[in-house]
Amino acid sequence: MKLPPEESVIIEPRKGRTESNVEETVFLFFSPTDFKIASNVLNLDESQKRRLNFAKLYDLNLNGNRFSIAGPAMGAPIAVILMERLIAMGAGNIVGIGSCGSLQKDIRIGDYIIPDKAVIEEGTSRHYPLDDPIPKASKRILEYLKCRCLSNNLNFTMGKVWTTDAPFRETIRKITNYQNQNVLGVEMEMSALFTVGTFRGIDVGGFLVVSDELFTLKWKSGFGGDKYFSAMKAACETLFFKPTAMV
Repeated sequence: MKLPPEESVIIEPRKGRTESNVEETVFLFFSPTDFKIASNVLNLDESQKRRLNFAKLYDLNLNGNRFSIAGPAMGAPIAVILMERLIAMGAGNIVGIGSCGSLQKDIRIGDYIIPDKAVIEEGTSRHYPLDDPIPKASKRILEYLKCRCLSNNLNFTMGKVWTTDAPFRETIRKITNYQNQNVLGVEMEMSALFTVGTFRGIDVGGFLVVSDELFTLKWKSGFGGDKYFSAMKAACETLFFKPTAMV
């Protein structure tokens, strides 16, 4: 997007002089727990790690399938700082992977959501002006994620999510309102990632595992439970091993 001169920024995201590029496809994990699950699935060796600001970064080649994983980066501001650096280092496809709370009674702990668009209730997106107030995932990434799930018999629901900066302000009024709009879940990063992806002209998508339930207007937590851990492990195996190419 071309902006007027007065909107030029003072600090641009750049690749450091001694930094090597990341792979074109990057899986960006939000929480430390999920990043650890991914690391265990991939049997990562700490010697392979490189630091990227506050996060860890691994560049991998699994039987010719090249990708990077990065994280943890929880919440829209931190996730976007890391995302901007990854783009500057060559990322062209970014898949954000994390958890969400379900707003719909037929989506339970351990289920999967592929968000295709997101409601903005976080502050980071406001700094990346777009014409569309509802940021969307890349169609290429949506098709890729759909194909991966179908080929591995993972049931998923695709639809809109609600992104918030304030998990302790998920009020009854808001939850009821979003339920009535068929919003599937609530999380903390997707709208910002979709916005920045569109702004920077790269392909961005997301893959979410349901970690808790809010649809009864009482909180049921599955954080740390076996069902959530098993679902996130299966998600990582689905995305990392024998993947179809990005189309």
